[in-house]
Amino acid sequence: MLTFAAEGNGQGQLEINGQSQPVSYELVEAREEDDSRQVRIRLHAPRDWLMKQGFNGEAVLVRNNGSRIAVRREGGVGVDDTVAVTLEGYDDSRLDADDVADAYPELKH
Repeated sequence: MLTFAAEGNGQGQLEINGQSQPVSYELVEAREEDDSRQVRIRLHAPRDWLMKQGFNGEAVLVRNNGSRIAVRREGGVGVDDTVAVTLEGYDDSRLDADDVADAYPELKH
């Protein structure tokens, strides 16, 4: 079972097919029962910009520190979607609290 550990937010660039758009993103850190960590990344992107770039369900968030995280939305996007589309990604490669804090300084513990 996941337990909430910290949250934060930041600014970055959303990249699709070589084009980029400034975005804000939210982070939530959760701790597993074995004390391993997972960070969920969530952002809202303009539907029309996504469609114009040929968004097919996956994009890349480039954080200010240069790290790149895949963010996704099942099924792509269309004109029937809301004007701000939610994309999410996960990082479960961090093993402990110190590693997460180093990789995600925008989290507030």
